[in-house]
Amino acid sequence: MTLTAKQTTELKQQLRSERLRILSNITSLKAEFGESMADASDENGLETHLGDQGTMMFLRERDLAIEEHEERLLEEIDAALKRMADGEYGVCEVSHEPMTFERLQALPWARTHVDHASA
Repeated sequence: MTLTAKQTTELKQQLRSERLRILSNITSLKAEFGESMADASDENGLETHLGDQGTMMFLRERDLAIEEHEERLLEEIDAALKRMADGEYGVCEVSHEPMTFERLQALPWARTHVDHASA
């Protein structure tokens, strides 16, 4: 079943909203990384405990992993918007069959049917 113009508009808006949310998250994460580890670990000129440094390192690595995930998701959203502009949106890249509106509502940047997603 081919998507209607109304469904395509709804999905495009969903993609754009998600894109803005992700850009905001990435901006926030990058702002947190603005200070160096030395600045973050310096408490009024006093040495920071080794355990505290380990915690800060863990939190930074976690935030970097989140940022990388968000950037990959942003790439998927941009690719979906490009497919939409090219008239190729909503077609499974494996079977070349149209995807359901419900599938795209759940995951608007999906490239395949649910059956092919794990492959």
